[in-house]
Amino acid sequence: MAAVHRVVAPNPGPYTGPGTNTWIVEAGPVLVVIDPGPDDENHLAALNARIGGATVGVVLVTHSHPDHLPLAEHLAAAHHASVLRHPKLGDEEVVRVGTLNVTALHTPGHSADHLCFWLADDRALFTGDLILGRGSSMVTYPEGDVAAYLRSLDRVAALRPRILFPGHWDPVEDAMEKIDEYRKHRLEREAQVLAEVTRGGGTAAELTRRVYGDLDDQLMVAAEMTLRAHLRKLVDDGAVRSHGEGDRETFDAR
Repeated sequence: MAAVHRVVAPNPGPYTGPGTNTWIVEAGPVLVVIDPGPDDENHLAALNARIGGATVGVVLVTHSHPDHLPLAEHLAAAHHASVLRHPKLGDEEVVRVGTLNVTALHTPGHSADHLCFWLADDRALFTGDLILGRGSSMVTYPEGDVAAYLRSLDRVAALRPRILFPGHWDPVEDAMEKIDEYRKHRLEREAQVLAEVTRGGGTAAELTRRVYGDLDDQLMVAAEMTLRAHLRKLVDDGAVRSHGEGDRETFDAR
């Protein structure tokens, strides 16, 4: 298996865990860097120290969120490498670098531009924020798409990966169990939202308080955006009706 090294960005927080994982993969005489992370001078210095005098063949980015993308161009320029991400890098496009063939998989849901990177020979999958090493990934309205997210989980499950290298937290060696856990969690949340709407309609804010209980303001905003993403899928599926718009939009069961 290709040797994989991790450098964790100094951006810990409620949504990033210990920080964003930048993965450095040995590809024979060159390196592949995945998710350079936030534009932080200390992180850049840590990456350069880890890279040393090696040649960087390519910089790959799973998605354009500010904890994954911003350092990419600076790092690539310093090492005379190219940056590849969606949409320049297409679905199932193979990046041949050094001794590795890296397949890009379009896996939307967390974000519309999300890619995973697949090393078929090693059955290793770099999952970005599709799947994390701990907790659940955020699928939030209006960017997140629950239906697309579930399809992306099914897609990577069909590969039967052996190990996952996530965007946050530690590698996951029980890969299939983790993918199944994520799918079950998302479907259980959908069932919970539908059950609450069936008990009585309301606005997204009202339903959020009923589903999630008491949360601090920051987490409540994230919870409402997650619930809205689930409501959008339920409306599209025909299980829930929406009335009005904006903060006054209400939802009830069909």
